[in-house]
Amino acid sequence: TVASVCAGAEALGRAGLLDGRRCTTHHALQDELAARHPRATVVRDVLFTTDDRVVTSAGIASGIDLALHLLAVRHGPALAARVAREMVIYARRNGDEPQASAMLRHRAHLDDTAHRVQDLIDARFAERLPLDRLAAHVGVSARTLTRVFGRATGLTPLRYQQALRVERAEHLMGHGATVESAAREVGFDDARMLRRLRRGA
Repeated sequence: TVASVCAGAEALGRAGLLDGRRCTTHHALQDELAARHPRATVVRDVLFTTDDRVVTSAGIASGIDLALHLLAVRHGPALAARVAREMVIYARRNGDEPQASAMLRHRAHLDDTAHRVQDLIDARFAERLPLDRLAAHVGVSARTLTRVFGRATGLTPLRYQQALRVERAEHLMGHGATVESAAREVGFDDARMLRRLRRGA
C-alpha cells in the first residue's frame, strides 16, 4: 500500500500511481492536481480515498483519519477505536467510504467510562453481558452507566451490543453463512431476533 497525505498526492501523480485511480488532496490543490494529472480522478469533499493499494488524504489532519482507516482494515475496527481513544480524537466517518463499523461509528465522544464499556463489549459481543456486569466493570451503578453511555453514544449498552452482533452476522452471511448459523455465531439463541433487528435497522 502506498499512501499520501495532503500535497503528497502530487508525488504519487508524478510517479504515475494516480493514473486511472481516484484520489484526493488538500482542497486548495485539487484543481492543480487534476490539471497536472488528467488521467487521475480527483475526488472532492472527502477526508481520504482508497483505490486498490493507493490511498490519499485531503489534508494533514485527515491523514490521521486515513491512518485509522488503514488500522481498521488491517487489524479490525476495535483496534482502530482504541487508538483513536488513546489519541483523544474522534473517529470520523469518511464521505467516500461505506458506513463505518459500529465499533467506530459510536466512538465520536471523549467519555472514558463509555469507552471502557465499549472496549469490553467489542471484545465479547457474542457473550451475555448483563448491565450489572458492565456497570461493575467500570465501578458505577447500572443506572449511572445507562445515563453516561446514552449521553456519549446515543444508545443503551444493549443496543450497542446488538448493533455489533448484527454487523458481524451480516458479514458472515455475506460470506455464505445461513441466517441461522450466523445468528448462533454472534450470540443469538436463534435467527428470529437477528431478523427482527435487521428489519428495524
